[in-house]
Amino acid sequence: MITNGSWMINQMFGYKGINTGLAPVPTGPNGKRSSMYNGLADSVWAGSKNQAAAVKWVEYLGSAAAQDIVGASGVVFPAIPSGTDAAGSAFGAKNIDVNSSFLVHIKNGTTFLFPITDHASQVTGIMQPAVDAVFTGKAKADSLTAANTQVNALFS
Repeated sequence: MITNGSWMINQMFGYKGINTGLAPVPTGPNGKRSSMYNGLADSVWAGSKNQAAAVKWVEYLGSAAAQDIVGASGVVFPAIPSGTDAAGSAFGAKNIDVNSSFLVHIKNGTTFLFPITDHASQVTGIMQPAVDAVFTGKAKADSLTAANTQVNALFS
C-alpha cells in the first residue's frame, strides 16, 4: 500500500500483473475526509525574449479549451470544472474509478488550500522523514510528538 497523489494514477495502473485499486483518504479526528487542493501556476519569466507570445500562451493554458484537452487526456485533474469532468470520464474509460477516491472531495466540498507558513522548508525537513518513518513502520505514531515539538520551536 502506498499513499500518493492523483498525478500517479496512470503509472500505478500501468504496472503489469499488479492488482491496483484506489481508496479515499481516511477520516480525520473530526470524522470527515478532506484533501488538500494542489495546483500549478502558469507563469511568464520576466526575462522571456517574447513576453507577448508567452502571455498569450499562458492565457490559453488557463482557458477551458486547454484544460478540457488536458482533462480528456486522463492524466491530471484540471482546476476548471469542465476539464475535471473530462478527466473523470477519461479515467472511467480506462476502468479507473476516480469518483470515490479523488473527485468525491469536489462533490462534498472537502478540499482545502495548501497552508502558507513561515519556515516551510524547515517544517518539511522535520516532518517528511518523521511521517515517512511512521508510514514505513520504522517509528510509532507517537514519535510525531517530538517532530511537532521541533516544528513548534521554529516559531518561538
